[in-house]
Amino acid sequence: MEVTKVQQARKTTKLRTIFLGYLVMFCIGTIALALFLVLIFYVLMSYGTILPANYAEKQVREDKSIIEAGKILQPDSQIKLYKYALFTSEGRLIEGNLSEKQAQTAWSVTQQNDTAYQFPYNYVKVSHHDEVTVMRYSVSAQFELPILRQYLPNAELSFFAVFCIAFLGGGALLASSFGRKLARKMSGLQQATKQIQAQDLDFSIEFSGVMEIDQVLHSMDKMKETLKTSLQKQWNLERSRREQISALAHDVKTPLTIVRGNVELLSETDQSEEQKNYTDYISESTKQMEQYIKTLIEISKAETLVTLRAETMDADFYLTKVKDRIMALAAVKKISVAFAAYNLPKTLYADPVLLERAIMNVASNAVDQAPEYSEIQLTVESVEDCIRFSILDEGPGFSPEGLKQAAEQFYMGDSSRRLSGHYGMGLYITKSIVNLHGGKLIIANSTQTGGGQVSIKIPISSLPM
Repeated sequence: MEVTKVQQARKTTKLRTIFLGYLVMFCIGTIALALFLVLIFYVLMSYGTILPANYAEKQVREDKSIIEAGKILQPDSQIKLYKYALFTSEGRLIEGNLSEKQAQTAWSVTQQNDTAYQFPYNYVKVSHHDEVTVMRYSVSAQFELPILRQYLPNAELSFFAVFCIAFLGGGALLASSFGRKLARKMSGLQQATKQIQAQDLDFSIEFSGVMEIDQVLHSMDKMKETLKTSLQKQWNLERSRREQISALAHDVKTPLTIVRGNVELLSETDQSEEQKNYTDYISESTKQMEQYIKTLIEISKAETLVTLRAETMDADFYLTKVKDRIMALAAVKKISVAFAAYNLPKTLYADPVLLERAIMNVASNAVDQAPEYSEIQLTVESVEDCIRFSILDEGPGFSPEGLKQAAEQFYMGDSSRRLSGHYGMGLYITKSIVNLHGGKLIIANSTQTGGGQVSIKIPISSLPM
């Protein structure tokens, strides 16, 4: 395979530089916002929409002079920015636009001095003959419109609230923008990690332009190339080993065939009883060696099983063919097959050859373990978006160790299986096929019969990419 060269970025920027850029942008935006609000504030004040902070104080001074002159004061609450209460000299409330409780507070704070302050109001007391007028006002800019003064009594605090909201909103937007930019810069790192994890090493690393991230990507690129070289060597060794095993197995078949043919000819000649026994030993050993060779070839094929040729199949037709093959296999040991199907889809999407091989491996294992004249149950049903093939026998079932390791390569939990020609490859091959289909192999013991229950579960209409 040709190694793809990595195209490095021409220019890199430090992460702190990017962060400082956003920080400067935030600071400039904050200053600009503050200046803009101050400008708006003074423009509104120049047009009279916002009254200055000492406006109420000036009104109080003017009206104090009127009261001291002995004139009757009738303040209009829609115009005046202060409120008042008129008392007798003994402190009885006569009139005013302060509530009774507010009036009593105003009377109390002005007993010692004619002017007083109690947060957030200023109080001025004016006496004339037997009447005392107490006026309450605040030194703050206020809106000229009464409805705005009702809901926003302090114009300065209102503008400060607007500043705070805009400040927090701007900070959130810049933080979100910085996060998205950083995520985009790190996307190459995430993509490279995923491809290396999937052992897909034929790709080019795209540098982000951020120095710290590119340093990690550069190290990852070196690791990728080293891993690729190591895996290539390992794959070549594995392929060479499989080819040697397959070649050796085929080479050994020829002399074994000659030996078996000569033994068969020798068995047809006149022999003593002892010679016949020796001939039978040779014949039996030759058959066993041929089975070993067949197993070696099967193992070699299983390890190279990487191509999946999936196609859409008619579900009923395919299952009928598989059922007939299982029934023919079971008939050798006079075992009956009970077949049941539930909620079957009209079509299946799978590799017909490999899937049949997987099912037949499970069926063959069930037939070997089941006693004569017993029954094997084959159940096919749709479960959510998958189809499940379940084969149940009436044999001894799996041991606790077998439930965990039965699908491992060369696992033989029971030595008697060796005599039946099994070498721990059937369920291993089945699991490999099921994995290729993106499915799952489930090994269990049936609570109904006590025998083994092996299920193949694969997607109905889609396979993993």
